[in-house]
Amino acid sequence: MAEIEAAAPTVELPEIPEVLKELKEAKNDLNAVAQVITQYPELAREVLSTINAPYFSLVRDIKSAEEAVRMLGMHRIVNLTTGRLLRSTIFAGKDKLLSDLWKTSLKVAVTSVLVSKELDVAATDESYTAAIFHNAGMAMLNQSNPSYSKSIKAAYFNEDGCISEFERLQFGTSHAALGAQLASSWGLSGAISKCINLHHDPQKLLAQIDKKDEAGELLLVLKISEQIARLPGYLAQCVDNFEWEKIKEPIFDELKMTEGMYRRFELVIKKKLAEIKG
Repeated sequence: MAEIEAAAPTVELPEIPEVLKELKEAKNDLNAVAQVITQYPELAREVLSTINAPYFSLVRDIKSAEEAVRMLGMHRIVNLTTGRLLRSTIFAGKDKLLSDLWKTSLKVAVTSVLVSKELDVAATDESYTAAIFHNAGMAMLNQSNPSYSKSIKAAYFNEDGCISEFERLQFGTSHAALGAQLASSWGLSGAISKCINLHHDPQKLLAQIDKKDEAGELLLVLKISEQIARLPGYLAQCVDNFEWEKIKEPIFDELKMTEGMYRRFELVIKKKLAEIKG
């Protein structure tokens, strides 16, 4: 796994939710995993709602945690459960940035599922979970630094496109590093943690994509999905995505696409997003 810088002294990782501790204790017992999730009715409803969402395109609705574990496997269900826990923990509160972060993370996650399927790259549940977690570090930095909402806007307007480096100079760490530490401490895969850790370091993320391993595939899906979701515009009212301009040509090469072909691909994903909303 890529080295992750230590969190700044003022930023503390939140405690691991009790349900994740119980899921870890359940180990590979599918029935035990289902029973744990069932004990948390609101969480179970959210997980089932996610599983049955049209972007996952299951052949039929799944009615219970027990059925979900049997049909989809423990790993996928634990991934999706872990992702949904962010809403009631990291993104909880009335702060506008927290609300925007949850909405945009969910949009990128849904887009990631569609991109993953269309490109046949990375597992859909891993892509979804990586996207849900990728900006969790922003919520943590926002909690510990009153000036963070202004700083992150400035980072998106920084024409060199190196958001993680901008944050390191300001806060001694980055939201990517914090998100990776959180993902690791909450039991997500090393590939997801690595993806989150590198997602705003242009040179490193391109080098990882070039490796064509699991983390590289997740990064490829995430960066395309962020661009399609127009994240700088939603979070910082920044029309330009300077980071994308730095990385798009190598990504087009990886996809074996021209820019025109990529734009048509984007339209396909946007049409599917519109159909889901409709």
